[in-house]
Amino acid sequence: MRRILLLFLWLLGHSLFAQQSDKSIEILRDLQTIHTPEGIELLEQIELNGTKQWVSIRGKDRSNPVLLVLHGGPASPLMPISWAYQTPWEDYFTVVNWDQQLAGKNWLEGDSSRVDRINFRGLIQDAYLLVDSLRARLNQDKIFLMGYSYGAGMGIRMAARIPQKLHAYIGVGQMAPGNPELVIYQRLLQLASEAGNEEALQELEAIAPYPNPEGGNPIRKILTVRKWARYFNGGWYGKENFDLLFQLPELSPLYTAEEISSLDISSPWISRKMLAQGGGGEFPLDFEIPIFFMMGRHDLHTPYQGAADYFQQLSAPQKEMFTFENSGHVPFLEEQGRFLVTLVNLIGNQ
Repeated sequence: MRRILLLFLWLLGHSLFAQQSDKSIEILRDLQTIHTPEGIELLEQIELNGTKQWVSIRGKDRSNPVLLVLHGGPASPLMPISWAYQTPWEDYFTVVNWDQQLAGKNWLEGDSSRVDRINFRGLIQDAYLLVDSLRARLNQDKIFLMGYSYGAGMGIRMAARIPQKLHAYIGVGQMAPGNPELVIYQRLLQLASEAGNEEALQELEAIAPYPNPEGGNPIRKILTVRKWARYFNGGWYGKENFDLLFQLPELSPLYTAEEISSLDISSPWISRKMLAQGGGGEFPLDFEIPIFFMMGRHDLHTPYQGAADYFQQLSAPQKEMFTFENSGHVPFLEEQGRFLVTLVNLIGNQ
């Protein structure tokens, strides 16, 4: 009888929690609804290179500049966490979030057998088509391109290759040439030593040599490095892990409960396949459009110093690097006000 009672109480509590969560999502959905007559609010599938892919297009005024955001990961979409920071952006921009091949909302309806065929080049080709689609659909000759983390590896190359279609490029958590994994590892050893953190030192020293000089770093080693990168403020400044970041999709008005659950499967699976293939070749140095980097000072996912060194090498008609002193890898969440003001001033001057 006691077991039955405990089971009943658990089911009741679970049901009440689910109802409360659903109510919270409905409140957020209502809060985010765009009411302005000039606005745009779309969540739909479009065809890119023969596959259906989800995009969100949101803004208070269609005449505002279009800002296309390329998410990182690979396969870590920003769409399900955009509710936590993007709403004020929509006063100034028409913001486009795109779930790349099989990522995010695309996973459940996609053909998972295509994972082995997804590659960096294919994602960029999809992005080119999306740029053309947005220019035609939103009646704007050029758009602003923002690349985040892995997406910044895509974006910086697009900025060099299709300048005639872009106003400017904004790199957030910018990937850079060199050996970033070695930079992260050496910095973590230094931080662990300075902090006298024996646990960190032991775990980091146990995975040496890192990165593997012959290539192909085992996922367990990568995860160990990311664990301590986050612990030492390189993920979300002031937080020892990404638990909060990974919980944000649970309240997304743009995702179903099933789509949210699928992130735990799709993101790591696609990431392993993509990262094993390597990047997109040489990083460009010469640009015909303005280039802006927006970096967290403590970033240890895409190391701050690597981005700063790359920035110094770039040639562009205008270039600026903005540093967020109290941020790691997600400055748009960590310093939301400063990030938005910087972004508005930056784009407003173009």
